[in-house]
Amino acid sequence: MKQSSRRILQYLQPYTGAFLIALLCTILFGASEGGIPFIVKYILDGIFAQKNEGLLYWLPLVIVGFALFRGTFDFLQSYLLARLGHLIVKDIRNDMDQKILSLSPAFFVRERGGDILSRVTNDVVLVRTLLTDSVSAVIRDSIRVVVLLGVAFYLDALLAAIAFVAFPIAVYPVTRFAKRVRKFARRGQDGVGNLSSLLQQTIIGSKVVQVFGRESFELERFKGENSRLTDNFVKSEKIRSLTGPINEVTGSIAIVGVVMYGGYSVIEGVRSQGDFIAFLATLFLLYEPFKKLTKVYNAAQQGLSAADRIFELLDEPITIEEPKAPVAFPKNFNIAFRGVTFSYDSNKRFALSDVSFEVMEGERIALVGFSGAGKSTLVDLVPRFIDPQSGVVTIGGIDLRELSLRELRSQIAMVGQHTFLFNDTIYNNIAYGKADATREQVEKAAKTAFAASFIEGLPLGYETQVGEGGFSLSGGERQRIAIARAVLKDAPILILDEATASLDNKAEREVQAALEALEKERTSLVIAHRLSTVRSANKIVVFEEGRIVEIGGHEELLAKGGLYKKLHAMQFKDSSSSEAVALVADAS
Repeated sequence: MKQSSRRILQYLQPYTGAFLIALLCTILFGASEGGIPFIVKYILDGIFAQKNEGLLYWLPLVIVGFALFRGTFDFLQSYLLARLGHLIVKDIRNDMDQKILSLSPAFFVRERGGDILSRVTNDVVLVRTLLTDSVSAVIRDSIRVVVLLGVAFYLDALLAAIAFVAFPIAVYPVTRFAKRVRKFARRGQDGVGNLSSLLQQTIIGSKVVQVFGRESFELERFKGENSRLTDNFVKSEKIRSLTGPINEVTGSIAIVGVVMYGGYSVIEGVRSQGDFIAFLATLFLLYEPFKKLTKVYNAAQQGLSAADRIFELLDEPITIEEPKAPVAFPKNFNIAFRGVTFSYDSNKRFALSDVSFEVMEGERIALVGFSGAGKSTLVDLVPRFIDPQSGVVTIGGIDLRELSLRELRSQIAMVGQHTFLFNDTIYNNIAYGKADATREQVEKAAKTAFAASFIEGLPLGYETQVGEGGFSLSGGERQRIAIARAVLKDAPILILDEATASLDNKAEREVQAALEALEKERTSLVIAHRLSTVRSANKIVVFEEGRIVEIGGHEELLAKGGLYKKLHAMQFKDSSSSEAVALVADAS
């Protein structure tokens, strides 16, 4: 808790001046409450007891002026602290987004997207509430308590001592309950993350859910998670709600003691009626901020628990780091893999094992093998989405880890099987990799990718919104836009991970011709699901269970009679064989 509190306060440093002004306004507002008992005393003693007619004329002006003073500083402290809280939360969100953008794809495989979104949205809102409500309440009400305590002891030290005997009894359960409240708060926020992930999964997979008739299953699963979340929050509220009755009981004990002793002293003439009522007013005024402080203390636990989750994300180690002193980018684009080994699950199962081969500048290298053989893992090494656990990948003889990450990725264009489009226009999706592209360049790239004809046939053409994930377009249309995006980037290294997998035969032939023309002046790594598209490759690298089992040209590999020939035979068998169709789907 202390560490999270300190780190939140670090975000306050750029706004120190604004915070000090807000703090001054809060102090003035909180301290002004100490004047209320004295106004009550003047009314009772001066007007009612002493019949001072003069007070009737100037005391109302004092009351109005006092109210204006308090109202002004109440507004200023509330507004300034709220504004400050929003600015700090903006900075936290920006830092979280920057962190997310710097994390490797492996992190997003390990973590649930819904939980990450919950931290950026729900948890940040709780921290904002902590800053705008809890912190301001703590400052304001602490000052009110201190000032009113001072007034109480000033008015009558003996009565004050009697009143505050019960104070430790009220404080103990609050601090005791706070630990449990924070524990439940953390569980609740984790539960919100789980619920968000489940809902996100259902939305993305809605077609699968519906076509398999699993709506009832998903609903029950959601209800179960939602019930667990609700039960947790109910338990938390039960504990938080106990502080109110405890405060009521301890407060009543204090008031009983004051009324009995103070009332007796008024009857005996030891104290004036005004003094006694002023003290009672102070006691009642003191009760409100004290009660608020106990509630705020418990509520703050939820904000601090949310801060813990936020800082867990911000502290996530960056596995793909920029070199401290990047070397100059090489002039040639020869890519070499030397003894590369990689595992996604701490060496329990190797996705790549001792892989070595070289790609000369301008070569077109095809990667083939069954699904899960390690092809996609290999191409992920080139833009440094992942780094090998042993071995090295070089460009122009230089270890990729010695090159500027931004410069390295600027030299690579990539088209995958599972195309991602942003919820934006077709034009902006094509131009994504080259922000300064002209209209002419975007349209030329679309023509090269054989996307122009369908784009221009749409009512809004290039200004058509593609929807979330591009799902307003067909799979083939999305793929052509992704290819156009790669064409426009015009990078010297091209990675195609089953880039034509979603296209029909006619579209595939058209796009394949465009890709082959594009590849002629580039160093290309091509993962192909159809072996007919890789016959012209300079080399074909055959993978099996993370290892290279064959390297060579098309005819050479067929002559060897190894795995490549087996894949080739499977794929080119009579298409009427259902078994062959299933095997072809797996041979990627």
